[in-house]
Amino acid sequence: MQAELGARDRSQLVGFAHETGLIAPGRGERRTAMDELERIAAAFPDLTWSRAQRITEGWDHVVVVLDDALVFRFPQEPPYTQALGREIAVLDHLAARVPVRIPRYDRVAPDGSFAGYPLLPGRTLTPGVLATLDGRAREAVVDQLAGFLSALHTAPVPGTPLELVPPSYLAEDQRDVRRAAGTHLPAVLAPEELGEVERILADVDALLTADLPAVVVHNDVYSRHLLWDDAGARLGVIDFSDMCLGDPAVDFAELHEYGEAFVRAVHERYTGPADPGLLDRAWTYQCWIGVYMLTDHFDVGKTSWETARETFDRVRRSR
Repeated sequence: MQAELGARDRSQLVGFAHETGLIAPGRGERRTAMDELERIAAAFPDLTWSRAQRITEGWDHVVVVLDDALVFRFPQEPPYTQALGREIAVLDHLAARVPVRIPRYDRVAPDGSFAGYPLLPGRTLTPGVLATLDGRAREAVVDQLAGFLSALHTAPVPGTPLELVPPSYLAEDQRDVRRAAGTHLPAVLAPEELGEVERILADVDALLTADLPAVVVHNDVYSRHLLWDDAGARLGVIDFSDMCLGDPAVDFAELHEYGEAFVRAVHERYTGPADPGLLDRAWTYQCWIGVYMLTDHFDVGKTSWETARETFDRVRRSR
């Protein structure tokens, strides 16, 4: 079905939502997905589609993909809604300055509450996918990722949209994680594990008081936000909604899911700020993420206990 779904097409829109599973057949109550389709149709009455996929696995946004071609992101919290315009401006500014594909928003709701961009080609660059690539492709991934981080971390800020990027909020997150760790983790971790948690949090406390470089960072570089396009041999990077001015080591932290050798390979090609302590700090931040995920399981519930536990155990086994 190729339906033109404007705000006036209520009955047609409901039928489409039932067919695609965005609302449950036979139930009277509406779900958020119904609202999302209506909001898209109302904001862009010229837009037509035949299939829609709703993705809720992200932490701060609901994503609706239309016909595997157009991505709409719906912020779920006021800070992310308020930051959407900034994200769009920064991405437009960076597009010609980085050697990877990044989102280019071309549909913004009149009220600025959500926006869409053409889907970036490629498959999610999980560790399993990376392992299947041949040597040339793996080298291209490393080169392009290093080039992206180098360009981002050395981008001039004054007089550009990057002036809108906020300072790091790691100190606030650290306070939240400390509180949640004290509340929830004693009941589920062994004493020696709690000692590891305290050591990790103390290491981050020390970094928060250190004199460290502050550059524009993506702040969430990991497999779910990296896409590899086999046909074009191009890397894509998505989800810039957490970007901030912070320690460049943060953007190397979660690359450890690909292994220490991969992190070092990217760093060897990195031409960002000269910094002999960057890799050690990156590992500290990766360990902190392991603790963060444990606390998120209880505080927010986005992270399953199995995933949180696996990540924490991986960082406890050291590099």
